[in-house]
Amino acid sequence: MKKIAFLLFAVLLLTQCLSSGAAVYETLRPDARGEEVVRLQQALLKEGYSLAVDGIYGRQTRRAVIQFQRAKGLKADGIAGNETLSLLYGSGAPQAAAAPATPAAPAVPTFSATYATLRPGMRGTAVQTMQEALNRHGFSLKADGIYGRATTRAVRRFQSQHRLRVDGIAGNQTLSLLLGSPAGEEGTGGVIDQPDDNQTAPDANPAAKTTGASVGQTLRRGSAPEQIAYLQQALLKAGISRLETDGVFGAQTAAAVRNFQTDNGMPASGSADPATLALLYHKSGTSNDALLKAAINHTGKALSLLSSARKSAGSVQTVPAGAALTILLERGEWYLASYKHKSGYVLKEQVRLIDRPAPLVNLARGFSENTYTLTGDRKADLLGLAFTQLGFSGGSSRKPILDGTGPGGPYSKYGAHYQDPSESYCSYFVSWSARKAGLGEGIINNARDVDGVFYDAQQAFRYFFAPKAAQAQAQLLNPASRMNRSDYTPQAGDLIYFLWSNAKAQTTFSHIGIVYEVDAKYVYTLEGAAGGSVDTRMYALNDQRIVGYARPRYE
Repeated sequence: MKKIAFLLFAVLLLTQCLSSGAAVYETLRPDARGEEVVRLQQALLKEGYSLAVDGIYGRQTRRAVIQFQRAKGLKADGIAGNETLSLLYGSGAPQAAAAPATPAAPAVPTFSATYATLRPGMRGTAVQTMQEALNRHGFSLKADGIYGRATTRAVRRFQSQHRLRVDGIAGNQTLSLLLGSPAGEEGTGGVIDQPDDNQTAPDANPAAKTTGASVGQTLRRGSAPEQIAYLQQALLKAGISRLETDGVFGAQTAAAVRNFQTDNGMPASGSADPATLALLYHKSGTSNDALLKAAINHTGKALSLLSSARKSAGSVQTVPAGAALTILLERGEWYLASYKHKSGYVLKEQVRLIDRPAPLVNLARGFSENTYTLTGDRKADLLGLAFTQLGFSGGSSRKPILDGTGPGGPYSKYGAHYQDPSESYCSYFVSWSARKAGLGEGIINNARDVDGVFYDAQQAFRYFFAPKAAQAQAQLLNPASRMNRSDYTPQAGDLIYFLWSNAKAQTTFSHIGIVYEVDAKYVYTLEGAAGGSVDTRMYALNDQRIVGYARPRYE
């Protein structure tokens, strides 16, 4: 009889459970993996906890579960059982006793952006952006970028007004609502990074979050966890370090970033700025939002990469006239660009996109011609192959000639290719590039120095000066090839010849380069041994130092 009564009670209890509609969740424990862990992490992220959504129940996820359990008065064991998940997912929360009616709390909108947490004591442009947003909500703060007591009080009041957890810490939920679009104002949206006084890459312009890895911010301690997880995974793919992909930017991650930067000749800051991210994701095969397009400064004067997309922002890096830079992202009327491993914003009107390999990739150590795949188009292959060497620095001894990391000097792998490593390599660079691009010596010959590069046999040379008696080599030039400067229009793929004003009387040519772009005013060149490295230059079409061009017969 007792057994029958027990069975009837169990059936009744089961019936009540089923009729109540309350969900029963499978317990999730540390080390679990899969879609249910992803769901758990997404729910914790919405609650304002900082963690990577990677489907792995690691230390970071366990810490967030413990914090949630403590906040809800549950047993804080880090195991996501049915009670924890019911409260977290909002389907099975304990019913409170009836209370006097209160005005409904403002609905918290769902934002696609994820924000790194800002805390009291922080400084920088990210804090200033938050202060300006608070002022738009009716607060009167000094937007000085200092997260002090006044800012903390304002954050607490804002949280109280919007029924958020009142702790004075601006987490993802607070910033999502604050930087959204209340009162008819358009929000800034996007990722705010933790400030860093030593930062050399922009983080003051929050950018809309994209699906997957993004290069639109500098990653460091306190940055968006899911982006840190992408960084960590890419570092592992690149073979830099063994580290946990937990979305936490700790000492191990910073060391791995620093190792990658050192290995690639970049400033070893330990923070993953946009240039570092773009190169790392490119090398590791990680899908990301970087454009990696080449552009040139065609303004005729030096320009600055700015720390944010504002004309009043400070300068991060100077880009000389005619220099080639890498476009990382497009932001309205601005580009986020990189020049010699530093990143900043530049107005679109200041640069012009060109169809060449992205310099950021080429400026990494190695300078391997294998980064360019030959197409069979001889001219395109010469230009593309030569661009892979951009940034190669000559050396003052034999030691650094192969890796291109010398202090700048005549020694180079281009000369070494011809068993002549100590010769200044402007000519050898042209010849080497031609050989690697599959061009025969009948198109571009081998030459030790620029005076030995002549194209009369191919009837390809044009020059603009009257040879002097002392210029023995110049006397060999075909007089029919001499013409007025205004009668010749250079084009990409031409070789360009210079004669410096301080040249010896017998010198015909002082220097040679490869033309990679031309417009109505300027000719843009890629030159070996230009100030000790392979670099880009820009000259007015009527520059008197330009004494000739050769148009090799590529067809």
